Amino acid sequence: MNIRDIARIAKVTPGTVSKVLNNYPEISEATRQHVMQVIEANQYDPTANLRTGKAAPASTRVGIFLESVFNPFYSYIEHMLSRHVYNAGYTIFAFHDNFYRQDKWEKFQELASYASANKLTALVYIGGHFGNLSAEQMDALGCPAIFVNTVLPLPAENARYSSVQVNHYDAAFAQMSYLVRQGHKNICTVISSGIDNSVYGIRAEAYRDVLRKNSLEECLDGFLQSDYDRNKAYRAVSAYLAGHPDTTAVCSVTDYIVPGILRAIHDAGRTPGKDVAVISFDGTGGLEHCIPSVTTFQQPQEDMVEFISDLLFDLISGKRKHQHVIFQAKFIKGESC
Repeated sequence: MNIRDIARIAKVTPGTVSKVLNNYPEISEATRQHVMQVIEANQYDPTANLRTGKAAPASTRVGIFLESVFNPFYSYIEHMLSRHVYNAGYTIFAFHDNFYRQDKWEKFQELASYASANKLTALVYIGGHFGNLSAEQMDALGCPAIFVNTVLPLPAENARYSSVQVNHYDAAFAQMSYLVRQGHKNICTVISSGIDNSVYGIRAEAYRDVLRKNSLEECLDGFLQSDYDRNKAYRAVSAYLAGHPDTTAVCSVTDYIVPGILRAIHDAGRTPGKDVAVISFDGTGGLEHCIPSVTTFQQPQEDMVEFISDLLFDLISGKRKHQHVIFQAKFIKGESC
């Protein structure tokens, strides 16, 4: 018996069982007691494999690959997914990669070689860009794969990989449009970099499209590169505000760099949320504690983890075919706009 069996009997998700086993506070006491009763009734011991030294069920090996280890959203997905896989009794192979400028075909070949050499049963790839590969090339991994927030080619019919995405372009379009509707005409936009072709690059393109659509092309000169670095974001916004004191809004490509943006506005002698509006994207948590709390578009990270883990286990067991799913980012109104 494993975590999937307990979840089926308790009529909850494997993620919920994992959270009960790891004492996560967001689980209600009623749910916790219900799951624990099922565990006790079925004499399920999540540490049995560790104590007996037995191999994971059917020697199941799951690879979890993460691009950009400095991305808190991706780190959260990896962290929670690893817990689910561990509690299912499977062996985890983790791999981190920050070299997003590497040739993508070369990187994909390395991924396929790694999966083959380590005899992976399945893998999850978080982030990155494989949009220039053909669907046939994408099928060459040799094991079921789930790509999360990865730029991909259009999936061919019966593609042997799955994708879990967020509506990055549409949400980013709504993000910049929100500022425009509020009447802002002098907008500074902080992106990752001009050559970023990941989903963060997709967001940047959406920002540009909104500005062009609303005849605000002059704001295109206000695109600042941060490289996901708060200090760089601080310095870039500080310098921009000094040269463009008429700036009334800042659009950020990610929540991670927002603290640097807020500080830059403050140090320029202006009040965030009052003199300069700030809107962001990701909703990874923490910005509600800033002064002001920050308006953002939140990726549904918990729902995504639950879906990814369920899909992963079903692909391993053969209960489900590959899927391509797009989650919707949720608008979170803060005090910064």
